[in-house]
Amino acid sequence: MAQLNPYLNFESNCREAMNFYKDCLGGELVLQTVGEMPAMAAQMPAELKDNILHSMLTSGDMIIMGSDMCREKRTEGNTIHLCINCKSEEELNSFFKNLSAGGKIVEPLADMPWGGKYGSITDKYSKHWVFNFQKA
Repeated sequence: MAQLNPYLNFESNCREAMNFYKDCLGGELVLQTVGEMPAMAAQMPAELKDNILHSMLTSGDMIIMGSDMCREKRTEGNTIHLCINCKSEEELNSFFKNLSAGGKIVEPLADMPWGGKYGSITDKYSKHWVFNFQKA
């Protein structure tokens, strides 16, 4: 089956954001700068050589990708949320606490009528996250 993975755009702070996500979620982070691609670097202003062309954080079954290079002017919106379905309540609490640091809690973690626990945040990079744990 196909897998859907988010690709996040940043404005020159992709390295910082992806390292923050790695600290929060664990896993392995790979970063590739514009300067590491000579053909591309030759076409870009010198000040962009340290910008992230592509990044990928892999943590268990999660893959989050990101870049500083957006073809269009980046605008923040609220139409996309990154949803993490956690495997345990401990994982839920940890991810929620870590990713909300410096951001805003929109909906505190709470028991839901469907038997799960749910909450949402906007992180310090203006990315929207929802967290769910389905109790057995």
